Parts: sequence; C-alpha cells; structure tokens
Amino acid sequence: MRLQTLRPEWRQIIDEFTGTRIVQWTSGETMNHHFYFTNRTISADGSRGYFVSYRTGYPNLFGIDLITGEITQLSDRIDINPFSPALSSRSPWIYISARQCIHAISTQDDADRELCRFKTAKLGNCSLNSDGSLLAVALRHDDYCEMAIVDTHTGKYEIATRAKEIGHIQFCPIDSDLLIYSGTVAQRLWLYNGRTGKESWVYPQKPTEWIVHESWLGQSKEILFPHWPKALRAIQADGGQFRTVTSVNAWHACSNLQGTLIVCDTNHPDRGLLLIDPHTGEYRVLCHPRATQRGTQWLHDLPVVGAGIDTSIIRSDSPERDSPPQPNDPASVYGPQWTHPHPTFSADGRTVIYTSDRDRWSHVYQANLAVMPERSQTAS
Repeated sequence: MRLQTLRPEWRQIIDEFTGTRIVQWTSGETMNHHFYFTNRTISADGSRGYFVSYRTGYPNLFGIDLITGEITQLSDRIDINPFSPALSSRSPWIYISARQCIHAISTQDDADRELCRFKTAKLGNCSLNSDGSLLAVALRHDDYCEMAIVDTHTGKYEIATRAKEIGHIQFCPIDSDLLIYSGTVAQRLWLYNGRTGKESWVYPQKPTEWIVHESWLGQSKEILFPHWPKALRAIQADGGQFRTVTSVNAWHACSNLQGTLIVCDTNHPDRGLLLIDPHTGEYRVLCHPRATQRGTQWLHDLPVVGAGIDTSIIRSDSPERDSPPQPNDPASVYGPQWTHPHPTFSADGRTVIYTSDRDRWSHVYQANLAVMPERSQTAS
C-alpha cells in the first residue's frame, strides 16, 4: 500500500470550564481513537501523533503531522485489534496484533512485516519494553491464557507464563524482566519476574475491592491502580509499601514519563480529566472531554457476579464480517471502548491526549497543560 496523505481535519477549541487549549485531531462521521492509554501515541520528539480510524471500514493506523495537521494512512488491513498498537520510541515501527500474528507497521513507508505467528487467533494488546527490543502479548485459548515475549528483531518468542486470565500486560519501564498483567476480576494485579520465572499476586485484594486499569508510575517499580470507584492507590512491585494516592473516582490513570504528574478520567460522577500530584494527592481539573463513557459495569462498586475480564478489543475469527462501530451502538458490559477518554501524556509531559465521542463520533483530542486552572483540590 502506498501511503496516502489526507487534508488536515484538526481544529482548535477551548474548554468552557477550565480555559484549557485543546486541539481536535480528527473530524467527520467515522470512529477514531488514540492508542490505548498504557502505550504512547505521540512520537518521542513530539512531531507526530498516531491513532486508529475506521474511515476505511476497518480499524487502521494513521499518523498526523503535529505541525501541519496532515494525516497519513499507514495501514490497509481488515484484522487489526484496534486497541493493540504499541509505538516504539527507538525505531520507526508500530506493532499490532492481528488474528494469530504480530505485525510491524512502518511509520515512514508502506512496510508491513509479519513478526511472528501463533497457534491461536485470539491475541491481546501489545506492550514494548523501554528500548523496543521486546514485545509482550497475551494469547487467549479456550480455557487458559499465555503470555508470550517476542524479540522484535528476530521474531522469535517464548511462552513466559500461563494463567486463567492474562491481559493489560506492561513492561516495567526500568526493568524489562518485570511485567505486570491483569488476572481474574477477583485476583487482578499480578507481577511476572523473568529472572526467576515466577509470578506473584502483588496486591491481594479483599472481596469488597474492585481493582482496575493498573499502570507503572514514571521511571519506578511502583504500580498505580484504581480501587474503583473509591480511590487511586499505589504499591511497590515487590509487594512492599502500599499507599493511597488520593480518594477520588479515578478510572483510567497513568503518569508522565517523569512520574511527577498523573492524569485520569473519572466516571459516575464525571469530574473531567484530573491532573494529580502523585506525592500529595492534590488534583486539578484539566478539561471536560464530555465523552459518553458507556459500560453497564461502571455504575457499580463491585463487578456483577459472573462478569469476566473485558475482551472486547480482541477481534472475531472473521474480522472481514465485522461492521464498523456506530454512535448508536448499545452499551456493553465494559464499553464500547471508544466512548472512554483513556487519557495519556505526550513524551515531554506537556500535553494530554484523549478520545471523546462528544459529537456522536469519537475523535482524538490533545489538551495543552500550559493553560491550567489555579485551584487545587484534595479529595476527602
């Protein structure tokens, strides 16, 4: 496929409540969303952004020049798992899962290379280590899951571990032998240690606790996790020091690369995107995405009995038959995912990227932290 360059679609908007300056990357009657919040969606130098769009009828990769607004189509496939892309910070590749394969899509030309192939066609999100040399992905079978770790240079892989549920995999930013992943709803937060080959249940949650959407805090071995919908908490990966960051209904939370600021979206009630000091717990409202934030589970303090892990990002065995999402699609147990803001930082920490379907169709937005409200709050 020859790369296509499309006209700019972006526009400048101002958040009516906070005055924050925001750039809307995409427009039109098609679904668009940035990469999942645990993976970067802007290049390391800040010059280009990347997102998934259904404008071809199927989820495909696109890039946007953050100087001119020009959009470039990077892939032309029918089988990409839309929330699987992982952008390398050290090479011109975006890695995606598609059916039983991991593919590397070039950000510079029309290259699309198959990296490796598995026996199952149910693959989850891709996660890269800090230098992009290793990729981790969950493999879903009928009655168990596996974690595969792939060498991105050779495509060779090994099965690291096997469990009832494995998802939401993320390499530790300062130690590629450590990976966190989500287990079952009742036993959510797990750590895999590649040096020992052992795994541990990092935070033995109580039956009254619902843990969601874990992520690493900056360049550290501390793990953030929302105790939905009561608080944002953190724990050292070795199962050591545990603390409450702030008592607020953080939903999807992640920090900047420096670990000096956390961003999260909120739901039931929707307080907007919050910027949280990880040390004091004080927070400020950055902006109000006004996304519909659907999912029948999120109204509750505990998951409904029998509810499993969200597997909605995994495509069917026949993706060519899948219809593109529409604004009137009904709510599912956890989604649709494109109705969730999923905020994440740019590499320099100066902007936050999020998705919103405020105008019925989901689009990608970039909020500038330079214009900030002055009043901080501390949740009680």
